[in-house]
Amino acid sequence: MFLLHLFRLVPFRVLYVLSDVMAFFLHRVLGYRKGVIRDNLQRAFPEKTAEEIQVLIKEAYRNLTDVTLETLKSFSTPTDEIDRRAVCLNVELVNQYLDRGQSVILTGSHLCNWEYSGLSMPLYFHGTTITAYKPLTNKKMDAYLNRARSRTGMEMVSMDDVFKTIRKRAEGDQPAVFILLSDQSPSSRKSAHWVDFLGRDTASLPGADVLGRKFGLPVLYYRVIRTSRRGFYDIEFAEICTDPANAAEMSITRAYSKRLETDIREYPGQWLWSHKRWKMTR
Repeated sequence: MFLLHLFRLVPFRVLYVLSDVMAFFLHRVLGYRKGVIRDNLQRAFPEKTAEEIQVLIKEAYRNLTDVTLETLKSFSTPTDEIDRRAVCLNVELVNQYLDRGQSVILTGSHLCNWEYSGLSMPLYFHGTTITAYKPLTNKKMDAYLNRARSRTGMEMVSMDDVFKTIRKRAEGDQPAVFILLSDQSPSSRKSAHWVDFLGRDTASLPGADVLGRKFGLPVLYYRVIRTSRRGFYDIEFAEICTDPANAAEMSITRAYSKRLETDIREYPGQWLWSHKRWKMTR
């Protein structure tokens, strides 16, 4: 925690110098998950040349270190500075539901800086913002990080308690935005939704699909895109399913995956390619 607070003293211009050094070290010296990154990119973009893949690998490492160091600094960065660096562009798409007393599910991903967006979005929404997360084993660090993430109004709810929280708010007529990062690999093969994602048979988290249809909650999507100015992001929203009660099973999962794939193909260097997204097979 002490080390995290030291990042308050590091100017952003120095932070990105450190990021460049760290990216070079992970890429050229340690080769951190280099095989995973290369394999993921080659499979996702078979049409690209070896030189183009190498450029994307370099961008992937810089994206990884930028987001890592920005996240460490975000825990001690004033909220108005975070809001200046992560701007919601069409938030009225979300607020129209909240203004008429309707909760929504907001699906996100590990495209660019998801920690910045988690701090920035609650400042824009006309209702409570609740994020599902996986608790850490270290209880003290878990509590510390949750306090840091909650300082703009976010409520952190364990993944195991999301269903209960949505039901309680539905019964109490308390509209909220429920944020789910849905591009991770599921832990259960049995409950996974299988979709075609980036040209591969992919196990996907079923949460947004199941919860949206169960409680009749519209499902929206948000993307975080790095602007031409390093360290600054635009957050944009889009509707995925406005009539979940009549949606077919897995249709929401497919719509989310298609939308995310479109964004990844448009901004390939900004996704987290180092995680083992395809470790589960059918």
